[in-house]
Amino acid sequence: MNKKIIWSVIGLAIIIIVIISVIKRSPVPQANANPIKIGAVLSLTGDAAPWGEYGKNGINLAVKQINAAGGINGRQVQVVIEDDHTDGKQGVSAWNKLVTVDGVQGVIGGVFDFTAQPLIPLALSSNIPFISPSNFRIVGGFDLNDQSFVMLTDFNKTILKLQPYIASSSVKKLAVVHFKSTFGGEIAKTLDGVMKDIGRGGIIDTPYNQIGNNDFKTIIIKLKSQGVDGVFLDMVANDPLIFLTQAKQLGFMPTVITYNGALDAFANETDKSPLDNAVILNWEITTPQFTDLYQKEYGIPPTKSADKYFDAVYVMASSLANVSDPSQAASYIDSHSFTTPNSTISFTANHAVQDSHVEVEVMKNGTLVSW
Repeated sequence: MNKKIIWSVIGLAIIIIVIISVIKRSPVPQANANPIKIGAVLSLTGDAAPWGEYGKNGINLAVKQINAAGGINGRQVQVVIEDDHTDGKQGVSAWNKLVTVDGVQGVIGGVFDFTAQPLIPLALSSNIPFISPSNFRIVGGFDLNDQSFVMLTDFNKTILKLQPYIASSSVKKLAVVHFKSTFGGEIAKTLDGVMKDIGRGGIIDTPYNQIGNNDFKTIIIKLKSQGVDGVFLDMVANDPLIFLTQAKQLGFMPTVITYNGALDAFANETDKSPLDNAVILNWEITTPQFTDLYQKEYGIPPTKSADKYFDAVYVMASSLANVSDPSQAASYIDSHSFTTPNSTISFTANHAVQDSHVEVEVMKNGTLVSW
């Protein structure tokens, strides 16, 4: 090989090395270079922790599905999660950290009504979209603004699903034993109207002040003395177990009506007989496709609005991906429908979903059956 060829080869090699070096140093456009950044304020500790955990699972599953499919408009989704410890004040701190430090473009969360309510005005003042997946809209109690949405329908519409059952039942005097909150107050208000509409007089409104570890003996004795033959229990944590155990001990055996969240109190109990014939208002009905997807990922069936958190990520991410400014995302949500692997979602003018799947069920030998 002559010198000319040798120098040509050397020159070509140098050119190739330079090109490779330039390529390595050059920024390569990547989907995660401009991620859709969403914040989540969840109750991972405190009384709402079981709901928060399912919510976190739903969020993470949505992020995994979206990113595996290439993101939305080529952009990957990131979710930064903060714990509000089932405390509204800590929820505000979590919001401020997500918005000012983490730079999120939208927020999902607020597990219970009293943890979500403080975030609604922050959404408006921050001009940042907010979706609370596990809450209902409650007129005059859990109202929404231009930047806020819920993934459930109006709560009174859901409670009214009980009217046909109550009308057909033998209950003459109904008490509503509820935690003192917007949620519990709406149950009492709506069922008071139901009882009056069917000509049985109003309810006996019986609020209590804390979640968990309550002693209900005084309330039970009072209700028994008043001739109450039906009770709606707005209770979570161990309160349903305590109430029904104490009621049995005191010889108070009314018709029991409650909702799906109350069943958790009996999850680890071998004796579930206190729930026999209890009527359950169940809005935790998940689609077969989401149940299968969730169960494959986590090995357990979904509940506690995990599907609503899953869908909320799709709604929030899609809206943020299709606007030039996050402040415009709420208007986008307001005017569009969203299709997820679980369902198709659209919102009313009041920023609640059009309808929620609700069933009235009865507990028979430890199993829920349709009423």
